[in-house]
Amino acid sequence: MRLNTNRRWLLLLIVPQTRRLHTQIKANANANAKSKFKLDPLRIAFFGSDHFSTESLRQIKSLHDQDSSLIDNIKLITRLLKPTGRYMKSVSELPVGVFAKENQIDILRADTQEDIINFLQLNSFNLVIAVSYGKLIPAEFIAKCKYGGLNVHPSFLPKYSGSSPLQYALLNDDQETGVTVQTLHPTKFDHGNIVAKSHAVPILENDNYDSLAKKLGRIGGELLVSVIKDASFVNPKSILEFGEQKRTLAPKISKNESQVLWSESSSRHIKRQFDALGPLFTFLNVKIKRKKQTIEEKQRAILYNVTELKMDPAVVAKQHNLTKPGDFTLVKDGLCIKANTGFILAKGIKMQARAEMTPETFIGSYHKYAGNVPQQFISTLEENK
Repeated sequence: MRLNTNRRWLLLLIVPQTRRLHTQIKANANANAKSKFKLDPLRIAFFGSDHFSTESLRQIKSLHDQDSSLIDNIKLITRLLKPTGRYMKSVSELPVGVFAKENQIDILRADTQEDIINFLQLNSFNLVIAVSYGKLIPAEFIAKCKYGGLNVHPSFLPKYSGSSPLQYALLNDDQETGVTVQTLHPTKFDHGNIVAKSHAVPILENDNYDSLAKKLGRIGGELLVSVIKDASFVNPKSILEFGEQKRTLAPKISKNESQVLWSESSSRHIKRQFDALGPLFTFLNVKIKRKKQTIEEKQRAILYNVTELKMDPAVVAKQHNLTKPGDFTLVKDGLCIKANTGFILAKGIKMQARAEMTPETFIGSYHKYAGNVPQQFISTLEENK
């Protein structure tokens, strides 16, 4: 009994000491980890332009408000404002500039590399963050910043490297996408070290460019904040997730990509083309009178609110006598147009030099401005092949 009593007292003495020692070791380890990655207060040069980049700026501004010891200062560097609209008399602020003004963030404007480098004379930045800026950040600028640079990119790099990853994900009818945070490469777009990747994000049936940009913008901002908090951008090494992927390019979309190629495209592709690029264009052969003369020419037509007709194609073709790609007619839900396979619906149309109109108005006044010509859209790119 005495032995057991002694052991009990011994345990009462040793266990608390062991626990305190374990706690101290853990605390020391945490302190060492924090000291290892302890950052100077971040002075961020944020390069951005659109709604996607605005979300990243919003979330690091929120982080700054929560912890000014982590982020000391943020300044926005964005493009010079240029006149737009009729007669080039309108000047509109960029989305990221609107947010900066509303939240008292200083704005610096630049269009050349020289302009950007000159900002270093009056500012002591130590981290660059570039999101949808559209131009390479000068290597000299990145080198002068102690912690280099970060970029938020809306794809799982190296897939869809380039300026239009969201559009290509929709055009290719991908089922999912995601966001990557990478370091800024001094001479190439999207060749930095991959620091973090988001979870896979489903691309839904009703997603379009705007909805996908909004969704990924929020996720990208959250991922950026986590990278800043854990300092994983300090001496980074590329992570290996989602397997080894082949680099694919998503270059700038040309205006011709918005033309519908009726004899080549399925109704599904045309629907996703609209989701990615917005209003689509096509052409119509017209035969009209001008100054008592009959003139034949091709006129551009713009299609709005394009969806895929979910009906048996054989039934639609037979019921409405639509046999050739580009053939169209008025149906209950809009303008029904035959694709190579399947049919689409357009709920708005604008003819050259005319205001946008409903399908009912378009068909009702068709012969007035198109003449006695078949109801068939054509594609100039197909004719040139």
